[in-house]
Amino acid sequence: MSAITQLRNPPRRRGMCPGVLAPMEVGDGLLVRVRVPAGVLPAASAKRIAELGRRYGNGLVDLSHRGNLQLRGVAATDMAALIEELRALGYVSEDAESEAVRNVLTSPTAGLDGTAVLDVRPCALALDARLAADRDLHRLPPKFGWLVDGGGQATLFDSSTDVRFDAVAGAAAGAVDGPLFRVGLGGAVEGATVLGHCRPDDLVEIAAALARTFLELRQTLAEPPRRMAVLAKALGVEVLRERVAGMLTGPLPPALARGSLPPPPVAVEGEAAAVPSPSQRGRVREGATSPTRLFLGPQPFWLGVAFPFGRLDVDRLEALAALTHEIRITPWRALLLAAPQDGAAETATALGGILDHHDIRLKLTACSGVTGCDVGTTDTHADGLAIAGRAAGLLEAVRMVHVSGCAKGCAYPGAADVTLTAREGVYDVALNAAPGGTPWRSGLTPSEAVTAVADLSVEELFRVR
Repeated sequence: MSAITQLRNPPRRRGMCPGVLAPMEVGDGLLVRVRVPAGVLPAASAKRIAELGRRYGNGLVDLSHRGNLQLRGVAATDMAALIEELRALGYVSEDAESEAVRNVLTSPTAGLDGTAVLDVRPCALALDARLAADRDLHRLPPKFGWLVDGGGQATLFDSSTDVRFDAVAGAAAGAVDGPLFRVGLGGAVEGATVLGHCRPDDLVEIAAALARTFLELRQTLAEPPRRMAVLAKALGVEVLRERVAGMLTGPLPPALARGSLPPPPVAVEGEAAAVPSPSQRGRVREGATSPTRLFLGPQPFWLGVAFPFGRLDVDRLEALAALTHEIRITPWRALLLAAPQDGAAETATALGGILDHHDIRLKLTACSGVTGCDVGTTDTHADGLAIAGRAAGLLEAVRMVHVSGCAKGCAYPGAADVTLTAREGVYDVALNAAPGGTPWRSGLTPSEAVTAVADLSVEELFRVR
């Protein structure tokens, strides 16, 4: 079998090195991203990070959509000391270039979920290490992303990235020697261009070849793209497949190097093991509870805990770490406590954690607002929670209510059912629109905006659609 297997006519079955951070300056100081390889954070490390956030920051911790922790309110004069501490923990790369490209999103339940196709932690950690060590790959755009998904209860099918490796049962691609990865280019699993399948042992070499292919071919276009999806659309998957195949002939063993990379079939029976069915995808599009939220609360091998707007503080992080030996960071701005202690659910609830995926606060999205952004002029978190207290019926019926501190929509740039966009201390309220969209009501004070949303009926909202 070649490194990426034949897919159109599959064979018959036979019987991190973690350096220098690039912090972002925001309203409450510097925002420092802490990349956690494979999303696996030992409890001792979580406690130490909480100590560092308390010493060098303002005590607030954000959970990002890319499965990272963010320490807020760090002073510029404290950055060097914080970097040294994080380097000692192994969460910062040796240089800014390698730090920027270690964007590997990993199944947060890997090794915990018995329904998954594969425990992808070794593959994800190996890819993270390769990205940090291979200087040729440091030329990738800073936000170029990778995804390694093992399937199961908390699949990453709806997460968008540049290159994705989605685990499937080997039989799905005509293989008999174990699980494979479906290699997709650009977007979520539903819209990704399929390059082929690869064995777990070949994932890192396939990823490196894809990275080099991207770097070389993007220079052939008048405007070099920064996203793999754009390159695949411009040149076609066959061109990329041929270039990747040529790069693989050298470093891989002869048995894997023979043959070319044939195109994938239109559909492969059996891939439902890791890829959601059309009905599952449809439920997500219609705004029902996403399967990615079904990990919350007590589960057989973990406890899922979310917080409003993905924000907690160092005291809560420290308290949660005391309940487990290991925390998993998810891309849904929530945490998993592996093998939690007895009574952990009650403690997490007392700390303000959300354990029920039906909780209406999960329907709210908000940026930092005036408390953490130079542009913000309203307290977006407080206003969002006020909406939750007064508009429970509406929140139960919609997909999302977004409170944005400005028209940029940093927390969510897309269209929400209801979007509040702040400007100079007031809100414009739009329905079924992105931040800055045509307002349904404009120039409302925060309290007036909360009242307007609370008084909005579901019938009126859907009439606007």
